[in-house]
Amino acid sequence: MMLALQHGDMPPWSADTSYVHFVNERPISQVDKDAILDWVFDGALEGDPTQLQPPPVYPKHLLNGTPDTVIQMTRFYSNAGATDAYNIMVTPLALGQTRYIRAMELVPTDPTLIHHSLITADVLGGVQIDTGGSAFTNPQGSIAIGTWAPGSLPIVYPNSPPLKMGIELPANGEIAMQIHTPSGTLGQPIDLELRLYFYPINEPGIRKVRDFIPLQYWANDFWIGPEQIKSFSVEKVQASDVSIFSAFPHSHQICTEILNYAYHHLTFDTIPLIKIDKWDFEHQEYYYYKNLVKIPKFYRFHADHTFDNTSQNHHNPHSPPQLIQVGYYTDDEMLFDGFQYITYQPGDENINIDSILKNDPLLNTIGINESSFAFESSVHPNPMTDISIIEFGTSGNKWKSYSLEVYDLKGQKVNMNHRLIDGSFELNKGNLSPGVYFYQISDDLQKVSAGKIIVQ
Repeated sequence: MMLALQHGDMPPWSADTSYVHFVNERPISQVDKDAILDWVFDGALEGDPTQLQPPPVYPKHLLNGTPDTVIQMTRFYSNAGATDAYNIMVTPLALGQTRYIRAMELVPTDPTLIHHSLITADVLGGVQIDTGGSAFTNPQGSIAIGTWAPGSLPIVYPNSPPLKMGIELPANGEIAMQIHTPSGTLGQPIDLELRLYFYPINEPGIRKVRDFIPLQYWANDFWIGPEQIKSFSVEKVQASDVSIFSAFPHSHQICTEILNYAYHHLTFDTIPLIKIDKWDFEHQEYYYYKNLVKIPKFYRFHADHTFDNTSQNHHNPHSPPQLIQVGYYTDDEMLFDGFQYITYQPGDENINIDSILKNDPLLNTIGINESSFAFESSVHPNPMTDISIIEFGTSGNKWKSYSLEVYDLKGQKVNMNHRLIDGSFELNKGNLSPGVYFYQISDDLQKVSAGKIIVQ
């Protein structure tokens, strides 16, 4: 723990919060960091054992609710022996009509067997299965859906006013995954599950999400000799106005710093995008901007990556250090920075993504520790057959400002008849079907309590 804190490896939040703020940041303050280190240096004395919290339980699936479609990729056995392997697996989609993804989660049975996976969609027959181990190029012309790499979290798009975003899937198409498997895994089974949550059929107002990688560097001078520290840069001119939703920077093991920004080559007006001072290959993810970020036409995306191939870099895969070149394998290096975006519309930069996602039931209802809210609440009787009461403890008349929302397992809001009475909600199940539902209580500013309702 001490080394992880000192090296900046924990908590796993690499983005510099003084450069750009993102949704769900997990930084540690210097004060808290010093307090933990002081405790370690003082002998890590045990505190009051009666105050010890139970160990956390990490579920297999991080998104709440039931997905609309679960795609189980055909199991294959790793063909990565002495070198890494790239394979492309394809699974048909039996949707019957065009659908829009509002959230998705890729779940490998064993994450250690996968370096990364690039997920795409295409018309049926548009992509060929390739298990030769050298499928380095992702299918061209396919719809880019997303990327999974070590540390990746599920992707959830804003899905309520003023913004609905989603990725369009073709009717009766297919899902393809380019899967990079690291060397030394030969013969081990690779199992992947892709869980997709859709918007309702014919849902209006969905803005199409696109995933692109404008910042890539593959030049012959991309190499780092033993005991060298080198930096590489690349730029790409943007051809149209876009609103950036998220960033996904990517390098391999000896990268230490990443900087992305956009700028105008004449005015030098600069738009910060992401700054990582301590890159960690084991903790990668999509970074969601708190507000959509407008990148105007003709601005240039810019990336700087620094690589430390010295013996002082504890992430270096070689001891002693060896020549590292650009390439597709785990022990090679890469500069490969992508973004998700929508076509710009006036006012996009004023849309607060943070506030929309904070109220998304896929992220915020099931499995929540209610003690983290302002107060606890409980449902009686639960399961409910007709009428139940949600009781919550508050003082004064503040309860008069509370509102109640109820969601089903798919994260869709449902109408449950209710009324606010003297610090409690009276519920009437009405015509709701039997099943599990989730509620959240909010005041004018934030969510203050949540829980589960079982309807019989």
